[in-house]
Amino acid sequence: MEENILKKYRKFLSVIFMTLILILQFGGTAVNAAELDEDDSISINNIDINGYEYVHSSRTLSTKIDWQHYHSNPKSTTDTVSRSVSRTVNTTANVSVNSTFNAMTAKVGYQAEVGLGVSTTRTTTVTWTIPARSTYVLRYGSRVAAARGIENYWGNGRLLSSKSVNGNWTYMAYSDSIKQ
Repeated sequence: MEENILKKYRKFLSVIFMTLILILQFGGTAVNAAELDEDDSISINNIDINGYEYVHSSRTLSTKIDWQHYHSNPKSTTDTVSRSVSRTVNTTANVSVNSTFNAMTAKVGYQAEVGLGVSTTRTTTVTWTIPARSTYVLRYGSRVAAARGIENYWGNGRLLSSKSVNGNWTYMAYSDSIKQ
């Protein structure tokens, strides 16, 4: 059923796209079909649409914890804790071309920290403030985005291939503290 809806959606987008092309081609003026010569006929096969297209379907935003530590402060004053912490930053996607991944991140609204296929470790120092007579779990990691959609490949106005694509990437550091 979902595939049927997707086919109808693609057909609808194709009709809208072709209508826009025709409007632009004829300058927005009305064309009388009786006045067209045989050579002037309009055909989708004559419209040059080539390349990849990304059709977005869903996004997920989450948090990935790379480091955590329990800290107790038995004192009657506030305590500060500084730690050197590391997190993994990465980007993965099963797309055919970078432009599809760029369209994917644009639809989600968060750019990847590193290039497609890259995974590396970043280290920094984070300071937390712990109130008197309390215990906290200190956490550090990354904000993560994920997207799913369809990657279409067009050649001379015809859909030549279509495949399901997904991507995952880190987009910023994250830290918090949770009272125990």
